[in-house]
Amino acid sequence: MEWSFPLLLLVAVAPPAVPAIRSSQSLALLRARDQCSRGLTPAQRLHLDGMQFEDAPHVRHYIHCFWTRLQLWQDASGFQAQRIVQSFGGERRLNVEQALPAINGCNAKTRVRASGSGSGLGSGSQAVVDWCFRAFACVLATPVGEWYKRHMSDVINGNA
Repeated sequence: MEWSFPLLLLVAVAPPAVPAIRSSQSLALLRARDQCSRGLTPAQRLHLDGMQFEDAPHVRHYIHCFWTRLQLWQDASGFQAQRIVQSFGGERRLNVEQALPAINGCNAKTRVRASGSGSGLGSGSQAVVDWCFRAFACVLATPVGEWYKRHMSDVINGNA
């Protein structure tokens, strides 16, 4: 007598991929990042996504574009420290006592005033773009900058 046994295959079914639910703040960061990196090469974009901000013209313009689009940089006054703290989650996410002085201090320390009347910093001028980059680089050298790099990496990778 011949026995036949049905073959039973067990297949593990992965749950359907659920797109990450992103906060409106994360979406705004991604939109600004995409808009401001349009003219960059893939290699340049990869460096910026890796939080590598070398002192180069394309990086300076990207940084100014990014923070201006988020309305967290004003050409006349620099980084808007209080708005930055609020936009990035306030006291729940940032040490406000550390963040505000770091951002405001970098604004003041890196601003270069031209001799004569006025500040010499016209809207969108190269001097403003340079100031924005210097202030950003200054903030990156603080614990606030370390937090920013971690947070942006999380946003880019879909974890925030």
